[in-house]
Amino acid sequence: MKTIACIVTALTLSLSLAGCNTWSGVKQDAKQAGQAAGKGVEKAGEKIQEVAK
Repeated sequence: MKTIACIVTALTLSLSLAGCNTWSGVKQDAKQAGQAAGKGVEKAGEKIQEVAK
């Protein structure tokens, strides 16, 4: 019975750690996407200013 409990505990711990790494990656990807969108808006604003001159 102890062996099964140890295996279940180890599996749960490993899945938890993997989930943390995945969530960290998702947050990093979202940050990069937000920065890319901001740069796109900035470039569009510059083009509009150029056309308006």
